[in-house]
Amino acid sequence: MKKLIFISLVFTLLLSGEQVFAQFGEPDVQEKENPRSLYDEGYRTGFGFNPFLNDFGFGAGGQFRFGLNQYTEAIATLRISALKDPTEQTFIDFLGYRTIPDKYQRVVSVPLFIGLKQRFFAQQISDNFRVFGTISGGPVFAWSYAYFNDANNNQFRENDRFLYRNYIEPVYDVFSGWKESKTHWGYGGEVGIGIDFGDNFANLSTVQFGYTMNYFAKGIQVLQPREADLTPGGQPQYDDNDNLITVEANGRRSYFGTAQISFVFGWMW
Repeated sequence: MKKLIFISLVFTLLLSGEQVFAQFGEPDVQEKENPRSLYDEGYRTGFGFNPFLNDFGFGAGGQFRFGLNQYTEAIATLRISALKDPTEQTFIDFLGYRTIPDKYQRVVSVPLFIGLKQRFFAQQISDNFRVFGTISGGPVFAWSYAYFNDANNNQFRENDRFLYRNYIEPVYDVFSGWKESKTHWGYGGEVGIGIDFGDNFANLSTVQFGYTMNYFAKGIQVLQPREADLTPGGQPQYDDNDNLITVEANGRRSYFGTAQISFVFGWMW
């Protein structure tokens, strides 16, 4: 009887050991689920509002998307924003009055960029954090208009009553000076990386970091083309007809490039 009990205990211990060993063995390999995509779920078309911020200031626009396959979309983006010379500096006095030394014209640009958007790392990164890259390009329309009232048409702003014989040319507000406007055509492009957020593919929620560029072959005169010819003591010089003597200063600028952060909020259908 004792031998039978002993054998039974040994058998029970061996059986439980096998079960414990089985519990600590390697788990079964689970197959990874295929990533979701807008294309497969029937979302082929989308539109979103596109606010953005860059070195030139704040701008806004809209973006149209069209699905080409699982992870590739065609995009068309139309925006409106300002263009500035990178050397511009804005000063604010104690009254809150803003002025930009050497500024000659304000410039507004309207680029239409068409390109591709490609999702990356679909197998490795969760569907609610969809990483992508974009590249696009197209025509750019720009409109420049006067920054100040150049009453004597010498392409230079007399901005100090004490220095320029009690004469000063005031700065226009952003809604004035349009009568002295010019149009320009150029081309540009953009590259960027970004993230589409959310599990609900019907909604667009995107942030993108990139670089945008614009080029105008004939250039745009953003800063004053002329400046006062000063004496060694810093006093302006006048000719026999009492006209201010000026010399060449700033040339036209053809290339405008800037880093940019943009957002897209919209919907897919």
